[in-house]
Amino acid sequence: MRSGPPGASVEARACYSGLREECSLPTNFMAALSPQHDLAEIRRVQPDGALLFSGPNLRVRFTVLKPGVVLTSGHGAVVDAEDVSAEAALLAELERELEQAGTLTVFADLRNSPRLPAASREKIEQWARSHQARLLPSHVLVRSKILEMAVSIIAMLVGGGLIKIHSSPQKFLALLKQVAPTMTELPNVPAR
Repeated sequence: MRSGPPGASVEARACYSGLREECSLPTNFMAALSPQHDLAEIRRVQPDGALLFSGPNLRVRFTVLKPGVVLTSGHGAVVDAEDVSAEAALLAELERELEQAGTLTVFADLRNSPRLPAASREKIEQWARSHQARLLPSHVLVRSKILEMAVSIIAMLVGGGLIKIHSSPQKFLALLKQVAPTMTELPNVPAR
């Protein structure tokens, strides 16, 4: 069992190691990117043009499939301030795509994310509600029952049937291929 990243708080280590199912972070965690964790370290362009948002415990690959349709693939969870910064940068990128395209559909492959801390869930729910009129039905692929419950809460609070939860990678990929026919497999999240 991992004890968490070096220098992490007792709470962060418990969250990271799986000793706690639900982890709480300060409610103002998305206020700004941490000056200690430079944006260039958090947001990196990959060789295929995708973006990688990276913190010590969270990595998210972000790809625009076509204007207004994105695929995010997550690995890990928000545990510390640097992960919070990566999450904030991801939401900012979603915001940019929404502003450019006018509407947004998100395909989120979260099979490698074990949980969603309450503060993250609340921030995502607030963001989705504030843009609800321009969000189109989105799809989330999960493996973890804990994460499935967290996403279900977001879906219920956002309403409108905007978030569909899936547990079958094959069905998720089939839906994805409807908007990106050349996609043959779900991408892996690169290491840092």
